[in-house]
Amino acid sequence: MNLFPLALNVAGRRCVVVGGGPVGERKVRALLEAGANIVVVAPTLTAAGLAHDVQAGRVCHLAAPFAPEHLDDAFLVIAATDQPDVNAQVAQAARARGVLVNLAAPSENKDEDDFGDFVTMATVRRGDLLVAVTTGGAGPALAARLKRELDERFGPEWTDFVTLLGSLRAEAKRTLPDEAARTAALRRLAASDAVRERIARGDARGAHQLARELLKAAG
Repeated sequence: MNLFPLALNVAGRRCVVVGGGPVGERKVRALLEAGANIVVVAPTLTAAGLAHDVQAGRVCHLAAPFAPEHLDDAFLVIAATDQPDVNAQVAQAARARGVLVNLAAPSENKDEDDFGDFVTMATVRRGDLLVAVTTGGAGPALAARLKRELDERFGPEWTDFVTLLGSLRAEAKRTLPDEAARTAALRRLAASDAVRERIARGDARGAHQLARELLKAAG
């Protein structure tokens, strides 16, 4: 598949996951991180984590077999059952309503439509930084391996580093009216291992000072 990569804003939007097992739990976890309003449709919840999320009020559970009306007002739906016929019903109902659909547990008889309108990605989050990788469903084990490598490559210091870059970008817009100079300064900041390394050492003040010196040097 020639996929078009994008990142969806699902914050506060109704996202439906059909299936209460381990696959559904993984999809719910990713949607929770993105701030979605999640509804899980499943007669029973076999994943303990899902049951805990429902009890904690983070997820709404509709304890019933899937019905097309469950997708009313939905932004997207993920079919995550181990029953190909149910997943096919979800896909049909979603397309009839113009709802984005992903088949997280496709049948063995694969064709180009097996994964629906989009595929979910193996992701590493560091605050506003989101690094994602997909093999288009062809190699989940490879995607998982790459995720582990990315998780090691991008340590926790990247959270504060990206936040710092965001704040200084706003500052640069105010203090550097020349667009070329501003672009060069921000690129220099983004490429600065020294700033990020100071954050990693716990020297937030030093990191901010060095970052502002780099920004000022372009003025």
